[in-house]
Amino acid sequence: MNMLTVRVLLAVLLVGTSLSGCSLLPPFETCEGTEPAVAELDELSALALRPEGAVSVGGGPWAGSSCVDDTADAWLSARRLYAYSGTREEVLEYYGREASAAGWRPVNGLDMGPDGRIAVFCFESADRPSITLAFDSPEKLREIYGAEPDPGALLGVDARTWFSWSAEAAPDGSRISCD
Repeated sequence: MNMLTVRVLLAVLLVGTSLSGCSLLPPFETCEGTEPAVAELDELSALALRPEGAVSVGGGPWAGSSCVDDTADAWLSARRLYAYSGTREEVLEYYGREASAAGWRPVNGLDMGPDGRIAVFCFESADRPSITLAFDSPEKLREIYGAEPDPGALLGVDARTWFSWSAEAAPDGSRISCD
């Protein structure tokens, strides 16, 4: 390609972008002005569901609500982290039953798969934010968040199972699908 062709091509792109008001660029969401939607997501009634005996591990970077803007697009998140003396299967049975009764359905079933697999399950509702159930080990929490969760010492529970129950939504609070 010769230099004249390159210059003409760049000029066309520059003029086209200017005249279109930069509409050739995709629109990106930000966290600006999302505080009311974050607060509403944090109050989502389904986030209060937890198996009897599951202890909330509050505070720290693994719990609470916020707007996340780290991929050139933003979304809202409200997360609860729990330590539980029961099994993963008991947690799955609980949420399979209780989330369904509250109007959320599991998207891809609730089969745990082989041991050692990081398990994440998503629940959807027709007009409400999606909810995610994830199982993490204390080691994974340390790796991801650089935090030292120790509910056995702090909360008096034999934590065999760690899980988070979280909701995700678009910056305006509208539904995001599990896909």
